[in-house]
Amino acid sequence: MATVLMYWGVSVIIDIQEKLKDYSGFMTFLSSVGDPRFAFTVYFPVAYCLHRSVGIRVLLAAAISEWLNAVLKWVLHGERPYWWVHQAGLYPADAVPHLRQFNITCETGPGCPSGHAMITSSVWYILVSDFLYYKQVKSTTMKFLCWSLYFLLMCAVSLSRLFIAAHFPHQVIAGVLSGVVLGQVLNSVSISAVRPLHYMALSAGLSLLAWTTHCLLQCLGLDPLWSVALATEWCAYREWIHLDTTLFYSLVRDVSSLAGLSVGVWLLAGKHVGKPTASHSTVVTALQIVLALTVSLAAENYKPAHDNVLLFYAIGFVKHFLTVICIVAGISLLFDNARLLQVQEKHDVDRKL
Repeated sequence: MATVLMYWGVSVIIDIQEKLKDYSGFMTFLSSVGDPRFAFTVYFPVAYCLHRSVGIRVLLAAAISEWLNAVLKWVLHGERPYWWVHQAGLYPADAVPHLRQFNITCETGPGCPSGHAMITSSVWYILVSDFLYYKQVKSTTMKFLCWSLYFLLMCAVSLSRLFIAAHFPHQVIAGVLSGVVLGQVLNSVSISAVRPLHYMALSAGLSLLAWTTHCLLQCLGLDPLWSVALATEWCAYREWIHLDTTLFYSLVRDVSSLAGLSVGVWLLAGKHVGKPTASHSTVVTALQIVLALTVSLAAENYKPAHDNVLLFYAIGFVKHFLTVICIVAGISLLFDNARLLQVQEKHDVDRKL
């Protein structure tokens, strides 16, 4: 059954690449928008500055969905189109389908389910549903428009993943559906009831479960890194292969972000983390967003050398850990303290008068 789906999927990808060949720049842009890194570097900082509990929920959705996606990829052992056409043995040597590759095609992890589709659908589900809830949208038309936009965006991201030959159709469908289910589950979580220790326990628990899964696969004689060799062999250009697309790096980002969230929320203890930042002026909120994005994007653009793999992962852990702390606690405390200082100065002036 899987072989039939992938054989049919190759035909679909070839057709999409042919029909959209003049829009390759736009399609790669759409794929980049759905990159899981965007959930951590853009959606989370912006959402957190606009509404703290929504921002925390977005980070939880990003970290948990990416962790679950990595574990599912290990277990399901999904192929990717750009190497499968060469490895399947279904095509004559002189008639292997030509799938066009791009600089973002050669991800090193297994292909099922699609991480871009799963993580983006989960995060965007949180954003849309929380927008409708906190804005108290009653209009059926408005709700229909919001969810239609969500559907169209997910279709666009999924189509882009097929266009660059990173996934088969069934993989992006599985990713979208699993992301929606996870988004619904996380939407039922009351952020105000979650304590810093819970986030740290979640980080440790996910680390332990991932390590256990890795060990079980090895005990069964399976190589968790099997896909890296195939990506290296069949990627058009070796420089298109990056360590930060490996499943290990994704797991490092997830557990370090949750650990950072735990410390950040602990530093903000007693400051009503779940309270919206609407009490601040629009200008202050805009400044918070700019500063948060500056921090997150600067951290993301810092790429340590790949010479020492363990050092690369260690630096990645520290980078994401400190970035989340800075956004959750550092920027909030900076602006809250500045506001308190202004209030104190005003009171001092009033007393002098």
